Amino acid sequence: MTKKYRVVFYGTTLEQGIFRQNMAKLGVADSTLDKYVKRAPVVLKRDLTLADARRYADTIIAAGGLVNIQETGELSETKPSAEGSGISPDQDFVMCHNCGFKQTREDFCVRCGFDLNSSP
Repeated sequence: MTKKYRVVFYGTTLEQGIFRQNMAKLGVADSTLDKYVKRAPVVLKRDLTLADARRYADTIIAAGGLVNIQETGELSETKPSAEGSGISPDQDFVMCHNCGFKQTREDFCVRCGFDLNSSP
């Protein structure tokens, strides 16, 4: 088992026009970027190794983004089977106490990174 990480976007450190130009050079569509900026904080990438998370974060930081790398747990060495990929009707859902986002039960909010196991 290896640890897994995610990169969370919090906003921009540069003027938004410059940030948008820099991200366009990286191939990010304007519509996608609009979603990230409006919904920040938002998880950009998840289930990464620390090295991959650092490379990804460094690229966004160089473009003028404000990001954070968060440890999210352990990554299984085996890939999940195709059968277990669907959401069953009785699967538990939880609402984030920090941002109100409803998601399947996990340890951290996929939108804002809040620890869902902490007391509200």
